[in-house]
Amino acid sequence: MKYRYCMPFAALVVLGSSSCKKEYITNEYITNNEYVTNTYDAEYYSTILNSQEEITMDVRPDYLKKGDTVAVCAASNAVSEKDVADGISTLKSWGLNVKLADNLYKSDGRYAGTIAQRVEGLQKMIDNPNVKAIFMARGGYGASQILSYLDLKVMQSNPKWVIGYSDVTALHIALNNLGVETIHGPMMVGFNKDKESAEGLKKALFGDSYESLSVNTNSNCVKGTAEGRLVGGNLSLIYSEGGTLYDLNAKGAILFIEDTGEANYAIDRMLTNLKLSGKLDGIRGIVVGEFINCTQGNDKSIEEIMKEKLGDLGIPVMYGLQSGHDTKNLPLYLGRTVKLTVNDKKATLTFK
Repeated sequence: MKYRYCMPFAALVVLGSSSCKKEYITNEYITNNEYVTNTYDAEYYSTILNSQEEITMDVRPDYLKKGDTVAVCAASNAVSEKDVADGISTLKSWGLNVKLADNLYKSDGRYAGTIAQRVEGLQKMIDNPNVKAIFMARGGYGASQILSYLDLKVMQSNPKWVIGYSDVTALHIALNNLGVETIHGPMMVGFNKDKESAEGLKKALFGDSYESLSVNTNSNCVKGTAEGRLVGGNLSLIYSEGGTLYDLNAKGAILFIEDTGEANYAIDRMLTNLKLSGKLDGIRGIVVGEFINCTQGNDKSIEEIMKEKLGDLGIPVMYGLQSGHDTKNLPLYLGRTVKLTVNDKKATLTFK
């Protein structure tokens, strides 16, 4: 296979796959209290990003009902029976029959089994037509390792809810890119650490009047109104999947981001990457969730970084939604069209 470089950004392009298109990008910034404008040629942000088209497909799994069968799977870090017992007990109390993936209690170093075991454990539940939802056991790291071995397209014709956050963002991205809805929400580990979040997840899964989420408008919000598919999740995972075949398609979408345990400069670096790649140019709004346990050091605050990177995009920003790694982790339908409204008093996310 031959490659060539598309200057000036040396973006790697497969010959014959696409042609270079000239675009002119204008950046403005302030120095010494004066605006400086810089216009430059951009022949490509990213070959993957440039080939993406806005997703209009919306494959929505059926809402759950009592008596349905659901699965608990582990695609990332290992878990013990004790780790997930409380969560499984809660699912049963909801009237659900629970199946456990074959690899659920296996371990291979930090992982819940080898790549082959994790793939087989999850794929069996994906393929099983009787399983109506898949609850992920925990996050950590490892879901990206198994993406290329999974057959996720079957979910377009046999959709089922996939629930989780953190490292599970890798699965959310892959499924949302196929037009399949998922739920960003509590996992089996720590499932009941916040009652409101667990009850919210139950409502979302059973289709019981889970229609909107709001925060009081604060100084980090940007007023405006937008509609689009809600996509995203953990910022580190969005960043790490960039430029791959599983690069998040956020064109025409509302982007949700959250993270934990990162240095503030790393948050800046990841947002800078999304901005330089052109990904932020294609979105219609942003929802900023929880950014916790981040270390500031000599860096700017998270609020300052967000304002610098997101405040000049000319789109509404909802800041401070309690969804992510903190105790409260309110569930979100990802891949579903939402309306984002930010006014003087409230910032509201309404699910369509």
